[in-house]
Amino acid sequence: MSFEYYMSLSYPIQLVYDPEDGYWIAEIPDLPGCMSGGGDPNEAVENIKDAQYSWIDVFIERGHEVPMPTYEDHLDYLASARKEMAV
Repeated sequence: MSFEYYMSLSYPIQLVYDPEDGYWIAEIPDLPGCMSGGGDPNEAVENIKDAQYSWIDVFIERGHEVPMPTYEDHLDYLASARKEMAV
């Protein structure tokens, strides 16, 4: 697969707020070690795109197979959250 192909995929992004530093951390769990941060959630998500670009570029350059996005865990979480809201 090409670099452009992997960049066109929608990888789930996990956002975590660090109250101690007042900083948002964005991570793509499917791409181990691919993380970035920002002063607000939007900045963190924007910055993770640059990190994703570099991560995928280096992984392909080194001849590794880039993992595909996984959604199962995220969909299970959303389904359980909906059930709790419905009760």
